[in-house]
Amino acid sequence: MLCAFTRRTFVRLMGAAGPIMKSRPAVAQAQSQEPGFSYPMGLPGRPLGDGLVIRHGYATENSWYNPGWWHTGEDWYLTDGDTAGVGVYAAAAGDVVFAGSEYPGLVVILQHEDGLYSMYGHLDYALSVALGESLERGQRLGTILARSDGRAPSHLHFEMRTFFTTPEVNGASPRYGVACGLDCPPGPGYWPIDALEHPSVIGWRNPTHLINRRAWGDALPQGAEVIVTASAPASVSLWTTPGENEGAEPIGELAVAPGARLPLLDVDVGAADATGTNAEAYSLWYRLALPNREPAWVQAAVPSIAETGTDGRPSSLSFPLVPASFALA
Repeated sequence: MLCAFTRRTFVRLMGAAGPIMKSRPAVAQAQSQEPGFSYPMGLPGRPLGDGLVIRHGYATENSWYNPGWWHTGEDWYLTDGDTAGVGVYAAAAGDVVFAGSEYPGLVVILQHEDGLYSMYGHLDYALSVALGESLERGQRLGTILARSDGRAPSHLHFEMRTFFTTPEVNGASPRYGVACGLDCPPGPGYWPIDALEHPSVIGWRNPTHLINRRAWGDALPQGAEVIVTASAPASVSLWTTPGENEGAEPIGELAVAPGARLPLLDVDVGAADATGTNAEAYSLWYRLALPNREPAWVQAAVPSIAETGTDGRPSSLSFPLVPASFALA
């Protein structure tokens, strides 16, 4: 969302060169059963991401709210019903380096290893965390604000990026005049379509790609599984290889039911700094072990025309499958 900044509760933790990342012991994620990253929203008793949809994806156009601008994050909604009150959770271990703003609602920004930041916007004013806290993956940050401004339904605006503030976006000299104030960490939430650079060039990242690339390091843990989500169709298409690959062929359909579990053998995911500009640029495929047949690939982030840009290209995504290990920490 474009930031109408009123500094309702602006607080931040910055040293001379920016936020302070507390020292953490190195973790070999490839050897752990627990993922290092997971999706930022979830419902009780279900893996994070189950029952949710991305209504406007990364670097897509929100034509009804802000046409002419690329979205710099993902807008997460419940598949059905009002998203207000749904829990929001840390996508990875990190330190709270910002908690405040008026987005509307509060914004929390976490600093992770390797100079990475995650941002969670439109949170209720009763946060579960405070500035300076060190969090684990899956730790609760708060809940989604019940929106009453009439501009957009209640939802989470979620970003992954490589900067806290940077001059041309949310620092002292914003290039496009959309700053929410001097050195405003939340930033604008959008980047102009006619800008010379794609948002990935500036430092934003595709959150779904990044999470799935970093969840387990270089290898899946033994016994990894996916769960069929509540919003999955009655069947999913099976492929010889991920559908974007040359020579990929569909090889049938698999009937699925919500809550069913399937062994996860491999993950194929696009680059975190991908430069596509619609939901079809998302690339997330899971290779599954299947009963009574050879393993096959299934698309795990499916583009949807529930929302489209002004050019008619899809802006939305659904998740028929989520990793079972994307449970709360």
